[in-house]
Amino acid sequence: MRLIRVGAALAVVVLLGACAQLPKQAFNREAATHVHALIVTQDRNQTSYEAAVLGHPAMSFGLIGGLIAAADMQYKSGKLTAAIDPVETRLQERFTATLAEHLARSGYETSTVVLPAGSKDVDVVAYAKSHAKGDAVLVVHLYGGYWAAGPSTDYQPRLSAPIRLVDLYSGKVLYEDVISYGYAPAQDKTIHFASDSKYRFANIDVLTGDPALTRAGLLDGLDPVAHQIAEDIKRN
Repeated sequence: MRLIRVGAALAVVVLLGACAQLPKQAFNREAATHVHALIVTQDRNQTSYEAAVLGHPAMSFGLIGGLIAAADMQYKSGKLTAAIDPVETRLQERFTATLAEHLARSGYETSTVVLPAGSKDVDVVAYAKSHAKGDAVLVVHLYGGYWAAGPSTDYQPRLSAPIRLVDLYSGKVLYEDVISYGYAPAQDKTIHFASDSKYRFANIDVLTGDPALTRAGLLDGLDPVAHQIAEDIKRN
C-alpha cells in the first residue's frame, strides 16, 4: 500500500492538465472591507518528501511497469526524506511564519490554527472557526518535494500552495488561487515562481549529497509564494 503514496505528484500533474478545474477567483476587495483579522490554517509538517520522476519509463508497461516505477520512486523518496530530515525542514511551519510576516505588512492581524492529521476529512473552515477568532479563514495547503521530468533530467524543487480565503460571516469565498515554485509542468496554469539554477540536481545521489543545499531549494520558495498571497489580498 505504501507504493500508492508516491503517485501523489503524478496525480497532481493530471489534475493540472484540466485547467478549467483550477480554482481561480480574484480577491473581492469590496466584499472584504470588514476583514482585519485572519485565521491562517496550517497543515502538519510533512513527514516525507517525494522524489518524483513524472515521465518514468516503466510507466509505459502497464500495471507491472507502474509498480516498478512506484517502487523506484518510493526508494528515492525515502532517500530524499532521510537526507533533508523532516524534523529539520519543517516546511509547513516555516511557511506559516513567513506568510504571517507578509500578511502583517499587508495590513492584517493573524492567528494560526494547525489542522489535525487527515484534515481532508475535516471541515477546515469550521475547525478553524472553532479554534480561533477572526473575520476570515485563509485556508492554506502547502506541499513540497522534488520533481524531474524524466530519468535523464534534473530534479528541481517543487512547491504547490492552493489558497482559499473564506469570509466567516457570509461563508463566501473572497479569494482563491494556486501558487507554485520550482518545477513547472508544461500544462501548469498556476501563478509560478522559478527556482534558482543552483537547485537543479542531476540524479538522486546528487540530490541527497548536500542535504543543506537540497533543503534550501525548498525553503527558498517560501518567501515568494507568501509574498504573492499577501500582495493578492492586500488591504486598501
